[in-house]
Amino acid sequence: MKRNGILNSDISRVLSYMGHTDQICIGDCGLPIPDTTERIDLALCFGQPSFMEVLREVTRDMNFDRQ
Repeated sequence: MKRNGILNSDISRVLSYMGHTDQICIGDCGLPIPDTTERIDLALCFGQPSFMEVLREVTRDMNFDRQ
């Protein structure tokens, strides 16, 4: 079991399989999503977690943010 970094197994799986030319989109509520696109909903309640909280953790996990 992971004890740090991205704990959500769906996000962790997507990030681990990403190649050099793959892309990921992070959006908040209201972003139109095609039926063919995988969706991972993290909402606990409206506005939580915030877009910036999710973006910060994903970039940290992808080693874009070395903090």
